[in-house]
Amino acid sequence: MLRIDQNTTLRLIDIVPDEEETSFFDLVRGALQSFSRKPKYIKVNTPYLNGSVEGTEFAIRVKDDRATITVLEGQVLASNDQGEVTVQPGEAAQALKGQAPTREIVVNPRDRVQWALFYPPILSAQTAAASSPSLQAAANCAANGNVACALVELEKVPSRQRNADHLLLRSSVLLAVGRIDEARTDIDAALRADPNAGAALALRSIINVAQSRNDEALADAQRAVESDPTSSAASIALSYAQQANLDITGARDSLLKAVESNPNDALAWARLAETQLMLGGRRSARASAERAVEIDPNLGRTQSVLGFAALAEIDTASAQTAFEQAIVLDASDPRSHLGRGLAKIRQGMLTEGRVDIEAAVALASNNALLRAYLGKAYFDEKRGPLDMTQFDVAKELDPLDPTAFFYDAIRLQTENRPVEALGELEASIERNDNRAVYRGRLLLDQDRAARGTSQARIYNDLGFEQLGINESTRSLALDPANASAHRFLSDTYRQVPRREISRVSELLQAQLLQDINLNPAQPSIAATNLNIVTAGGPATPGFNEFTPLFQSNGVQVNLSGLVGNNDTTGWEGVVSGIYEKLSVSAGRFDYDTDGWRPNNDLDNEVNNFYAQVAVSAQFN
Repeated sequence: MLRIDQNTTLRLIDIVPDEEETSFFDLVRGALQSFSRKPKYIKVNTPYLNGSVEGTEFAIRVKDDRATITVLEGQVLASNDQGEVTVQPGEAAQALKGQAPTREIVVNPRDRVQWALFYPPILSAQTAAASSPSLQAAANCAANGNVACALVELEKVPSRQRNADHLLLRSSVLLAVGRIDEARTDIDAALRADPNAGAALALRSIINVAQSRNDEALADAQRAVESDPTSSAASIALSYAQQANLDITGARDSLLKAVESNPNDALAWARLAETQLMLGGRRSARASAERAVEIDPNLGRTQSVLGFAALAEIDTASAQTAFEQAIVLDASDPRSHLGRGLAKIRQGMLTEGRVDIEAAVALASNNALLRAYLGKAYFDEKRGPLDMTQFDVAKELDPLDPTAFFYDAIRLQTENRPVEALGELEASIERNDNRAVYRGRLLLDQDRAARGTSQARIYNDLGFEQLGINESTRSLALDPANASAHRFLSDTYRQVPRREISRVSELLQAQLLQDINLNPAQPSIAATNLNIVTAGGPATPGFNEFTPLFQSNGVQVNLSGLVGNNDTTGWEGVVSGIYEKLSVSAGRFDYDTDGWRPNNDLDNEVNNFYAQVAVSAQFN
């Protein structure tokens, strides 16, 4: 029996035989959907070993004569009638039939769940069928996502016709269900027959990408392209390897060559749309995604990418429809679940969206970016320390990605730990070539709140105003059109004497450049010559301090105030809201005092209203 409480995340993998994978996935989704903050109990029974959860993440594998539990995070009590052992992170417990469980140290515990990793498709089933007519039936089954049917048809192919194309199609099908060892066997056989087989090298590159062997992945993909420059599979594999090595521009260029050589390859167009989105090209990405769907609407990958393209344009209804279709076509693709989760969160359904992101992580547990997104969801649900745990795992999986470091800095700042937050922020900057840290690798979610969160707050809390100014001006030198950098500088100027005009100017530029945004602009920020003490009360910037990381439809109210001697009173309030492509805010600032000498009384009243509409992806 597994006890799941509010501080526990459930990951159940590979408890049932391979032929029941689809039904098991439904079981996991049902468990996650029914999960709430109240304690839940889920029974996991095997003939030889039972597990009691006292932690967060583990894997159970069951074979004919044994069962194994490998712990990735937290602690698990492994027990049967013969005995019990407590399993810590990096350890595994194994029990043979009729024997007590024994514990062992696992050097690379995540290697134990390699079969559960997601291997992105690169080999078109139609291409395989065209190269070998005997593979037509198997290719049709694979194209429809029917893995069992594809494997049966592949076995029907006569031995004399089982050439390299047969091996590569079978390995691609096996990768789709995580049967990594068998897929490697076929790939190795194809390479023994032809050491320069481009498709085989491309598939091996994809395996290395999924297992975070980025250098090996890039070497294999480059060899694949050299051996067959016109191969879409080779170019797609190269794009994944380049992305893993943080070369998104190079990945896009590789795919542009691929669609030029193979204009009817839906996978190549879909992958091109992905890279264009990563670079912020919303219009070109939408066009590429629509072209991919036009070529093959029954391919889950094309529908998934179309969903992300729609999401980038704040077309959440179309995005969710596309993601739903993608999941029907290929439930094993974690990005489809991530996309549906982001679409639901954007519509204000945080809990439902978080469940989908958890499903995405369950399907790709070694993906650092998915871990960071799950941590963001936990952060918005105020479910610590689950958010911290996911950020830590993301940093461990990909120490070069700045995303988790940046989000962790926000978490620490909201917990009033500015020194630690500053350390995480600097670590994020170092990993982003000292560019503005509010841009992560994935630019698909409408996470404008994270981009707009004021980093100046950290510097101001620590008394490092000049460092805040230096960092924001450096960001603007690199990207003058970055709205967050302008807001950063405006907030920093709040504490600097005789910078009122600069402050208001930077705020105006931020408002002109920003996307749809829930972060309110306080009335006091937009006015000069208020002649008030800027370091206290309602004049202190802080309305963004507890802003959720995910942007979603909704309304929020922010209030602050002060009371002092000499009949000094002040308050400031803003009501802001966002719905799809519209955001509005209305605020009032009021400050009264008799002053410290005769005829020094002061009465300030400032009202503001701000509305913004996204007419298109390029024009607000």
